[in-house]
Amino acid sequence: MLRAWIAGAIPPELPEEWVALKLLEGDEEVTTRARGWLSDAVWQQVAGLLKAHEDAILDIASGRYEWISRMVRAAIIQPPLGQISLTDRLDKIAVHPLWGLLLILVMFGVVFWVTFEVAAPIQNWLDVTLIERLSGWLKSALAEQPPWLSGLLADGVIGGAGLVITFVPILLIFFTVLGLLEDTGYLARVAYVMDRFMHLLGLHGKSFLPLFLGFGCNVPAVMGTRVIESHSGRLLTILLAPLVPCSARLVVLAFLTPVFFGQHAMFVAWGLVLVNLVILAIVGVVLNRTLFRGQHAAFIMELPLYHLPNARTIGLFVWHNTWAFLQRAGTLILMVSIVVWVLSNFPTADVEQSYLARFGRSLTPLGELMGMDWRMIVALLSSFIAKENAIATLGILYSAGVEGGGLVAALARQVSPATALAFLTTTMLFIPCVATVAVIRQETGSWRWTLFSVALLLAIAMSAGIVVYQGGRWLGLGV
Repeated sequence: MLRAWIAGAIPPELPEEWVALKLLEGDEEVTTRARGWLSDAVWQQVAGLLKAHEDAILDIASGRYEWISRMVRAAIIQPPLGQISLTDRLDKIAVHPLWGLLLILVMFGVVFWVTFEVAAPIQNWLDVTLIERLSGWLKSALAEQPPWLSGLLADGVIGGAGLVITFVPILLIFFTVLGLLEDTGYLARVAYVMDRFMHLLGLHGKSFLPLFLGFGCNVPAVMGTRVIESHSGRLLTILLAPLVPCSARLVVLAFLTPVFFGQHAMFVAWGLVLVNLVILAIVGVVLNRTLFRGQHAAFIMELPLYHLPNARTIGLFVWHNTWAFLQRAGTLILMVSIVVWVLSNFPTADVEQSYLARFGRSLTPLGELMGMDWRMIVALLSSFIAKENAIATLGILYSAGVEGGGLVAALARQVSPATALAFLTTTMLFIPCVATVAVIRQETGSWRWTLFSVALLLAIAMSAGIVVYQGGRWLGLGV
């Protein structure tokens, strides 16, 4: 009856059934507007009906809850009361304050173990078989062309950006494991376990989710802080996010640790990631107790049931992230590799007399404190564009004029363990890529906080590099 009375008087963009329901619910805005839409005679009838059915809102709410209950009964299987499910049994370990934390550390260890045991041999095969042979073939094919052209294509393009292709096996394994953990429901447990740890930083478990995204890329990690309601908590999470080693840094780590440390590579890589997280915690505590004055926030979340992973979902996740990486390798990293090659081959073909060498040597006093020569300093600086550029730059500078073995052999011969450890430590803590810095500026809306973040990370990275190298020399690793 009510719908029949208001028919034709309601604006066409509003459904008549919806307006009728809102009137029965006593919605103040719709009721006020309806008095203007309806004639006085019709409104008197409507008002009388609404007064006679003042409790209609209870019937409407009851109907909605009944519909929700039907949907829940159709979609969810409730276990019998008192039955201990598989999820309950697994969560006795996964969300335990001690065992849950140890399980997280074991998970990271397994990821690195699988990476080194499966991906590293494939990576080495690609490096020797594909990159070196392709580079040699190009030099032979362009033997009649100007030397600069063959050098640019063989060393600049293939030796630089082409080397990044060898990262693909590592990325495939890393993203597969990450997708598997997320699709089974375990990542929610990680956030729950880490909530206790996050409170030490003035954050809560919700902050761990964007921080965990940082293991894939720091850009979505910074953008993911939008889910944090507290302004101070969001800002603190943004400042800490670049200290999470992204997949690009992990790729550099996975590539270089076997070169420098051989069979001990897995333990070194695992230790460096752990150092990163410890420093993140220390910086978080210090910032929270100084800049943010010990503020805290509550955290409530629902833990999903464990379930079998979906192969298609994981496959799409791996494909999307790996393809995004290859696109970067084909654009930004390629351009940087070419620029580095040009600067390292002009004004003369002797890299020691190049523009790049002159710039690198100007930073030698700082590099000496960390045991690094100008080539490693330049590699660090080039990683500001993209972290993978560190490998591409090392490939160009250290492989120049080296016959046999390529970059791996050159680094193994010329870099001491102490220097290698200092370089890897500095790389893991160095300022994030330019894309991350741009997103920090976007999300904070402040150049002051952006520059503070860059300066803070630069100071941490350089200080850590100096401490590691000097400590390594004291332990006899300097030669």
